[in-house]
Amino acid sequence: MRPFPVLRFLLGLIFGSAVITPVLAYSVVKGRIVDAQNRAVQLRGLNWFGFETDTLAPHGLWARNWKEQLDQMQALGVNALRVPLCPEAIHGGVVKGVDATLNPDLVGKNSAELLDLFVAELDRRQMYVLLDHHRPDCTGQSELWYTEAYPESAWINDLTTLAERYRDVRHVIGVDLKNEPYGKASWGTGNAATDWNAAAERAARAVLKRAPHWLMFVEGIEKNPKCSSEGPHFWGENLEPFACTPLDIPPDRLVLAPHTYGPDVHPQPFFDDPTFPANMPAIWERNFGQFLKQGYAVILGEFGGRYGEGGSPKDRAWQDMLVQYLIERRVNSAFYWSWNPNSKDTGGLLQDDWKTIWPDKLALLKRLWSGSGAPSPTVARKAPPAVVGTASKPAPAATASPIAGSDYTLNKVSDWGAGYCADVEVRNAGTVPLRWALELPLQGRITQSWNTAVATVDDDKAHFTGVDWNARLSGGGSTHFGFCASREALPHRPAQKPDAATPATGIEHRLSIESNWDAGYCARVVVSNRGGSEQAWRVAIPVSGRIETLWKARYSLSKGQLTAEGEHYNRLLKPGEQTDFGFCVAR
Repeated sequence: MRPFPVLRFLLGLIFGSAVITPVLAYSVVKGRIVDAQNRAVQLRGLNWFGFETDTLAPHGLWARNWKEQLDQMQALGVNALRVPLCPEAIHGGVVKGVDATLNPDLVGKNSAELLDLFVAELDRRQMYVLLDHHRPDCTGQSELWYTEAYPESAWINDLTTLAERYRDVRHVIGVDLKNEPYGKASWGTGNAATDWNAAAERAARAVLKRAPHWLMFVEGIEKNPKCSSEGPHFWGENLEPFACTPLDIPPDRLVLAPHTYGPDVHPQPFFDDPTFPANMPAIWERNFGQFLKQGYAVILGEFGGRYGEGGSPKDRAWQDMLVQYLIERRVNSAFYWSWNPNSKDTGGLLQDDWKTIWPDKLALLKRLWSGSGAPSPTVARKAPPAVVGTASKPAPAATASPIAGSDYTLNKVSDWGAGYCADVEVRNAGTVPLRWALELPLQGRITQSWNTAVATVDDDKAHFTGVDWNARLSGGGSTHFGFCASREALPHRPAQKPDAATPATGIEHRLSIESNWDAGYCARVVVSNRGGSEQAWRVAIPVSGRIETLWKARYSLSKGQLTAEGEHYNRLLKPGEQTDFGFCVAR
């Protein structure tokens, strides 16, 4: 018997059957994971792979002590791990790739014993665990949840084995039922041999009988003959058919867990679209984001790439845009691929020495983790939501003009005539730390930006500064930001005093405070057209402080009043239609 079942048996003899009630139970409420006390659970997650390979153990144990690596993760802010598994790892195969000198406590353990120890240590550290059934035979991925050598019954048996073994471990939140269905995998077609949705329902029912408090993470597929665009899609990314054929899994147990990747992993035609990366949010919305609006929890089980450290030069812009997309939708939980540096296509958060962190990747993740959550009142606020739209010029400050010692390189990642997108690397060429600012030539007007605060200077210039987490560069340090601009001529608009702007007839707005701390707050505004005809919207809102960042609208600020109007893509509202925008204020 495994140690956890033995422990449950002994405690059961002492305390009776009540011991099987978990100390922590998790559920989905209004698209958010909460614990038994209804507290929101944020998953600042990584994938640490290896249990699903021929080593049957997390990779890197040949280079470092396993607990030392967990110490490092926690110091960075990581609080969750997705643990890929294969059948042999679950049942106790021979472990390879573990240095006995570096990891003496792992010597002599088979893979099941090592997994028990690993899960127990994560639980002791209060790190959340998502178990992932990754492969059917520990050597390669499969299109479907079964193969000729590994029938569906074996798959469900392995899932229920995990449920019985770890159902009472406090921080095991659930299981990812099958990694990246693709190829033959279908959804809602009526073909029992290929319909992944039906298989996921059967597996979920079996698992929830053993662990009724667990969450079921269900990935998408690749392509589908019905209720799906032609794509292309990455494996496990396509959840479009869910709109036509919902899963018969209790909504409070269900997490939609797509995987999405950029140019480093596989070339796709949309990466060569002249509007890239501005074209990506619509694709993500179609593939999986649409279900956030319906109240489902959507958490990426995998995303990542080399982020400019080798690979495609477009990957950095892709990852930046994805994180901006998630922040705008108030999603701050995800599992990054991967901790391991030996992932061929993506690399890892660790560099090849298995010790050094890639600072740019860490900054990206910290921006995601802090971008949509309420900052602690006792901790300095980190990355605000990304700026989208044209901001007003900031008040004069030490960073209001370019600073001696700073240097930059601008690379256009796409250009389609009517507009373009660019990635900018800013470097501190000196030895003294500085707060950077750049005034760059501009061909048109800013429509999107990320990792920066931007203000137009005139028709052909823009002023860029850092946001909280990247505003200050150490000697020799660097950071990246990006923007998209439209060359299309703007319609003439007569000048108005901001406080004279009044909402159009029938335009209503509702403001909600998303986060509040001593030094500022962030708000979301929903704008609705209650009138009888299509019209452009404009709203006036009192604010207490100065606008630090604002997205999905244009604005001006005068005498404590914010006047906002729509961007080109959300300016006109039909009767009954609504849109939203957001902003953060520094008091």
